[in-house]
Amino acid sequence: MRTLSIFDGEFTAYPTIFKKSKPVFDESLIRNKSFCLSPNRKKRGSVTNLKNNLGIKVGGVSTFKTSFISGKEKYLYNGHYLKLKVMDKSVSIVISEGAKSLKLDCWDLAEVTKMFSIKNQKCNFITDTYIIDLIEKGRLKVKFKVGADKNHGTDWKLF
Repeated sequence: MRTLSIFDGEFTAYPTIFKKSKPVFDESLIRNKSFCLSPNRKKRGSVTNLKNNLGIKVGGVSTFKTSFISGKEKYLYNGHYLKLKVMDKSVSIVISEGAKSLKLDCWDLAEVTKMFSIKNQKCNFITDTYIIDLIEKGRLKVKFKVGADKNHGTDWKLF
């Protein structure tokens, strides 16, 4: 008598047996969930452009203070919707008003990954793919802090 296996017997083999599983990351190792990283200067002063074109005037001076902007939901600021988007190894802000939209490249993806991994040195799983996933799910967000007196840069935070 021959024994039956899942391949030639009456058993059904499900494709999930052979599927590669996604690696599980231990996010409890992440200690520093926030960091500062201003947009690159070589990107033609994106903060200055945002401040001058979308900012709110306070005492005759343009400001650009936002709440946290994510890659999942649009954030309304001064009549424009803002959203993060990752494309071609750069993190951009997509500005939309009605049917029109404009993509403004602000950060290199490698810089965001590097800064987040510097803040969390015990985490060896922080890669570009991991950062893209966090931004697209709306967990890694950015906030601009340009006041009337000074440009305080941007804050990134993991939620």
